[in-house]
Amino acid sequence: MQSILDLLRGIIRHPIKTVGHIFTAISVMFTVVKVVTHFIPGVEIAGPIPLMAMIFLGLCHGARKVWKPSKILIEMPHSNTIIEVLFGNIFEQSGIKAISVNDFFDSKLGKPVSDKSVHGMFLQKCFGGHPEAFDKQVEQELKSIPHEEIIKVDGKTKRYPIGTTALIGVNSDKYIVFAFAKSDPETCKAGSDVTMMWIALHELWERARNEAGGHSLNLPLVGSGLSGLGLPTRDLLNLIILSAITETKSKEITQRIRIVLHRSRFDDLDLRDVKMHWEEK
Repeated sequence: MQSILDLLRGIIRHPIKTVGHIFTAISVMFTVVKVVTHFIPGVEIAGPIPLMAMIFLGLCHGARKVWKPSKILIEMPHSNTIIEVLFGNIFEQSGIKAISVNDFFDSKLGKPVSDKSVHGMFLQKCFGGHPEAFDKQVEQELKSIPHEEIIKVDGKTKRYPIGTTALIGVNSDKYIVFAFAKSDPETCKAGSDVTMMWIALHELWERARNEAGGHSLNLPLVGSGLSGLGLPTRDLLNLIILSAITETKSKEITQRIRIVLHRSRFDDLDLRDVKMHWEEK
C-alpha cells in the first residue's frame, strides 16, 4: 500500500517527466522492433498484443523512474538494531521522541525559539505555546547540571553544555530534549557545527539507552533547521546514521532508531541511494 502511495506521489509531483519516460521507453522499443523485423527475414512483430506489451512496459518504466520510497530500513550487522528512515511527522510516531534545543533550553516563542522549528512546534503542540510546565520539568531535570549565568537579550539566562539532556513527559509520551546548538546572547540566533552535532548525538544516545526501555527512538533531521550546519540533506542524514551505528557497536541504544524527515526534503534525496550506501559497507 505504501509503495502505491509513493508511486502516486511521484506521478502527481512529476507528471511531465512521467509521460516523457513512458514515451521514451515506447519509442526505444518501437525502434528495436522495426530494426529486428527489417533485418531479420521472416520475423514479424505486429498486432494488438505486441502493442499492448509495449505500452505496458513503457508504463512500468515511467512509473519506476518517478517512484521513490518514503521509507527504508537499514539493518545493522551483528546487532538487533534497525535504523528506519522515513518521511513523515515526528509527533505521529510511536516511542520516545528526541527534540534538539539551544544550550539555554529556551521556551519563549519568538526570538529565542522560532515557531517554525521542531522545538517551537513541540512547545505549541504539547504545551499550547505556554512554557511554564516545560520550564518546570527542565529545571527539575537540570538542577544538578553545572551551568553558566549569561546576560542575554531575551529568553533564559542559564547556559548548559552541548549535549545536556532532559526527559520531558507529556501525558503518556516521553521526549528527550537535548542541547544541540549554541545561542548568541546578543541576537538569540542559534548555530551548531559538526563537532557539536557529534557531541550532542553522543549524549542523546547515552540518555536514550537509559530511557527507551525497548521503545523506538525518533529524531528529526537535526542540523537542517535554523541552526543548520549548511550541509546537504544526504550528508546530514549519513552523519546521523554513522553516529547511531558507531554508538550501537559500542553498546545497544534501542532496537529501532527512527529518523523522521520532513516531506519538504523529499526531492532532496532518494532513500534507495542511502540504503545502498550503507548496505555496501
